Amino acid sequence: MGQPDRITTAFTALREQMLSLAERITGNHDDAADAVQDAFVKLWQQRGRYESVRHAKGAAVMTVRTTSIDMARHNSHQTDVSLDQVTDTVEEVNDNDRSLAYNQVRRIIDNDLSHNQRLIIDLREMEGMEFDDIAKRMNMTPANVRVELSRARKRVREIYQSRIMEKKS
Repeated sequence: MGQPDRITTAFTALREQMLSLAERITGNHDDAADAVQDAFVKLWQQRGRYESVRHAKGAAVMTVRTTSIDMARHNSHQTDVSLDQVTDTVEEVNDNDRSLAYNQVRRIIDNDLSHNQRLIIDLREMEGMEFDDIAKRMNMTPANVRVELSRARKRVREIYQSRIMEKKS
């Protein structure tokens, strides 16, 4: 088995467990998904170091753990408003406020993301397409689609949170 296949095999076999671990650490599903994708990118960059799938699995779990902890620490120093909290708050307010929040997020997606990130978000979140189908359509690998989606979500959260903080100031 080639070296890149070890990482992919390990990651595929443990993806759900790693996502669960990351979610317990970060306390947020989107952050957990981002942490798992960030961990995959880190592991992929060092794919030549792993002697076996077992070795790659151990590295994968440890990398997800440390990436999740780093993300949780970073987010604890950030604003107290998470995207989930914004969504929960939006559900409690009237339809006009919900529409305003949706329009703000849509503008961020349209104006601040790359073409590929916009397309991936629309295909995944709006049309509900699977990663494999998006990958085929965009001539990418499913792993690359996941990474781009993770980066896009993170960018939208960061911009939205910064705009909320600007309005509070």
